[in-house]
Amino acid sequence: METSVIFFGIMAALGYVILQSLFILGVRIAAKGAVEKLPNGRDKDSEMILFPLFKYLTRTDRTKIYYSNEQFALLIQKLRVLMPESPLLTEENSILLPLGDASRVPVLKELNNILPKIDGKIQVEVNDNGVRFFKIDEVFKVNKYLRKPVIQCPICMASYWSVFSYWIPIIYFYGFSFWVVYAGVINIGAVASMNWLLWMRGSAYESQIMKG
Repeated sequence: METSVIFFGIMAALGYVILQSLFILGVRIAAKGAVEKLPNGRDKDSEMILFPLFKYLTRTDRTKIYYSNEQFALLIQKLRVLMPESPLLTEENSILLPLGDASRVPVLKELNNILPKIDGKIQVEVNDNGVRFFKIDEVFKVNKYLRKPVIQCPICMASYWSVFSYWIPIIYFYGFSFWVVYAGVINIGAVASMNWLLWMRGSAYESQIMKG
């Protein structure tokens, strides 16, 4: 086989990988956007044509996970280091701050400033007796092996959308064989890598534009 044939064959394969990647990223871009909460409490969805599919597949259940036992003790230890002048009396995984305590408001204000330095995801729940700490755990309702390849993850999308960009046309023109399957597996990996490269570069460029 001549060198020129091999060269042009490799270039053609690379070009086809890029073409598939652009197709898949086009699908992902068509689902891009976010939900905006309006002043009246209603949700305003992105106007991108595939965003409803993205929104449906990425639904989550939000659950409060409270700090307790060892994790609570570690958090209090960090707070005492950063708040040496504040009395942090604890009881049953909470800081005691009764309504009549004169230090209640100053401690709450200081916690508001200190907690982001420890972990920006920590939230505070205040009641009449004191303070509890928690994080929000978001659990996706749709299995990751469905939502990620279909629309959520540009890299994972190479596996699902290659059905349309590789498997259907290649099997139609060349039939089903071991080498078609072998090349298909390589194709998925190559397209996934190209998706990552183009998506990361595109996202970085978009961030620069947004910053002005």
